[in-house]
Parts: sequence; C-alpha cells; structure tokens
Amino acid sequence: MSRGLRSLICGISLVLFLICSSGIQTQAVTWTTYGSMYEYTEESTLVTYQDGKKYDEGTFTDSLMVWNVTAVGDKVYFQTNFTPYFMGLVHFETQQEYDEYLEEHYWCDSNEGNMTVAYSVVGTDFRFVDMLDYSLLLNATVTEFDIRLLYQEIYGLFLPINHTSFGFKTEFNSDFITEKPIQDLVFTQEDTFVLDRMKYEGYYISLEYSFFDTKPDLDTRFDIKFITKYSLNGELYSYEISELIYDVTHKERIQYYETLFTLDSQYRQNGVRRISFAGPLIILGSLILATYALTKRRRN
Repeated sequence: MSRGLRSLICGISLVLFLICSSGIQTQAVTWTTYGSMYEYTEESTLVTYQDGKKYDEGTFTDSLMVWNVTAVGDKVYFQTNFTPYFMGLVHFETQQEYDEYLEEHYWCDSNEGNMTVAYSVVGTDFRFVDMLDYSLLLNATVTEFDIRLLYQEIYGLFLPINHTSFGFKTEFNSDFITEKPIQDLVFTQEDTFVLDRMKYEGYYISLEYSFFDTKPDLDTRFDIKFITKYSLNGELYSYEISELIYDVTHKERIQYYETLFTLDSQYRQNGVRRISFAGPLIILGSLILATYALTKRRRN
C-alpha cells in the first residue's frame, strides 16, 4: 500500500471516528475552527565561545506538518509527522511489539512516519494525549498556560481560547527547567503582532529573565527570552527562544542558542501588510533636493 493511500485511510478513519463520537459528546465549545493543514519551519543556531570569542557556529533546519485538525467535545485531534522526535525513547523487545503499539495508540502503520494525537481539556487541565487518552510529555493548565512549554514544539500548536478559564501565565518565580530563582523579569502581552511585515490581530507574548548558577570556581548567568505569536483562533504562528550563557567570573560569553519556529506564510490568515514610510519619504526627499538644485541652477 502506498504512503499516500495509507495517509488517506488514516485520515478517513479519524473523520469517521469523530463523526460517530460527536453524537455522544457535547458540541466543541472549548476549541474553535481550524485549517485543515499547517506546516512549520524551524531554524536553530548554536554558537560556542572560547576565551570570550566566537569559536564555532552551527545552524539546524527542520519542518513540522500538521493536518486533519478536528475539534470534538473537549479535544482537538490532529495528525502530524512528529513521530521520529520522541517515539524512539520507548523501548520494545521486538519490532512487531513496537508496530502494534503505534497502531493502537496513534492509529498509524509503522511505515507511515506520522501519528494521530490530541489536546484534551479536563476541568482546567490542558493535556497532550494519544488516542487512548494517555498523557504525553508534560501537563499544563488552561488558567495559566506557560509559553515556556513551547520549547517542546509539539506542545501548544492550538490553544483552547474559548474556554472560560483560559489565560496566559503572567507571574514567574523560577526558571522552567532548573527551577532556580529568576531575576530581571520583563513580561509583555499585546493583542497585535507583526510577522514577515504582515500585521495580525491575536496574542503576542514576550518573556525575558535571568537566573544564576553558582559553583566554587565559576559563576554563570543565563539570559532567557521567549516570544510567541498566536492568531485570534489560538493557532501558533511563531515562537522564538534564545538562551545566552555568560561567565560572570571571567566576564565573557560561553554559549548562545536560539530557535525560530514559524508557520509558513501560506497557512496564515487575516494579515494586513504593514506600510513602511521609509521608501516614500526617501523618494519625497530626493524630489525636494532635485527641485531645489534645479531651481538654484536656473537662478545662477
């Protein structure tokens, strides 16, 4: 069976399942209406320093695809090619056991390279689950959704913005990974953002802070920055993550890492091209100077 046919069959199975389920579940009010296809491009850069000077730099690019996005009740289901990123962490004794696991939990043939998963809201818990409702990775809450969860990429592609208790986390006391106390916190939330010179209405969240790691012979500062941009429907349009590691003891950089994860432009909606006045002003200025020079020449 070809790859395309398998994908079609998997998609039809999902749709039929959701149609049957909708008869016994409540109408999907937690979520909203989404597009049928999304494709993201990721670009990551790692810079290392030696004696405070740039020593090495590497760039990594990748993509993530999402399709058959359908909301039913308290869940939004979607298919994705995310499988290779974490399925290898699960241990199985035989290939057959692994294939059966994929088919049962993700409705996928092992050769297909994709899976079906869902975001589920239970009470105020926001969960990333497989088709048997087993939680994957971390759980969160819709009352204080932490944008730092997005460093895992697959977590938070769609937000339950219609939920009556939904909101973004705005108060932070410690780092997300190390749980060390943070300093120099700057949090910003706006209802518009610009992406590739297009202006969108939606959710713009920016978070910056620092934390320190002290050892007997080295005092290190970590400068962290997150920027996320969501559409009005709660679709992730982009996020940026950067981390600068600074040697406070010797006053020099150690490492810089950044990731830019962006929804490709053809899948974005309702953008308005941002007008730049720089070009017209330059042209107007040139015309004024040219007119002045011509007038002065005639007088002479």
